[in-house]
Amino acid sequence: MSEKDKQIKGQAMGHNGIISYEVDVNNDKIDDLKILKHSETSGIFNQVIDKLKKNILSQQSFDVDAVSGATVMTQAILDSAKKAVEQEDVHIKPVVSEKKAHQNTNLKTDVVVIGGGEAGLVAACRALTLGQKVILVEKNGYLGGATILNGSNVTGTGSKVSEKIFGRDSEDSPQLLAEDVAKECKYTNYPDLTNLMTQHIGPAIDFISHFAGLDYQKAQTQTPEHSV
Repeated sequence: MSEKDKQIKGQAMGHNGIISYEVDVNNDKIDDLKILKHSETSGIFNQVIDKLKKNILSQQSFDVDAVSGATVMTQAILDSAKKAVEQEDVHIKPVVSEKKAHQNTNLKTDVVVIGGGEAGLVAACRALTLGQKVILVEKNGYLGGATILNGSNVTGTGSKVSEKIFGRDSEDSPQLLAEDVAKECKYTNYPDLTNLMTQHIGPAIDFISHFAGLDYQKAQTQTPEHSV
């Protein structure tokens, strides 16, 4: 490592705790941004950091936009890294690019899906399997929505996946699931929507499993809201 090569370590406060990072600098240029340790939600964090790192390296600057949906966390990393590099007497020369004027772009598609959460992603994937051209619009800087924060199990009632794991003699059924949901909500739920979910959750799980090539594992749990 030459005198012009530096590995600058620092810390920033994330959403769930301290984020430890390292900025690799060579000849006053940012070579890499490495995350050494964090306690953030991996599904969101990995997407966000990849995008943030790409912007930092391409613009050779920490004065880039924070990532939407994780603004506080990414801005904390940017501010901390900028300060850490300056304290090491490293002078990064930003890449100056021409500001492009706002332009309207016309796109032609068969289906537009608003929202990249679980429902939006499944809808987009289903349309693709039917040969449709799809545009998916998401306001955040990552896909997955609230579902990406879920660390629990997946309800697979009525699916071939569930049948393969638990056998055909399982006591579970869409009707029983609907009753469990109603009890958990103290019967404040909308029965029509609940029945729509319980009748179609099985085929939806099978579709996701086939389309994405997912292998679900047995993780049977007895939680209060499920009688089976």
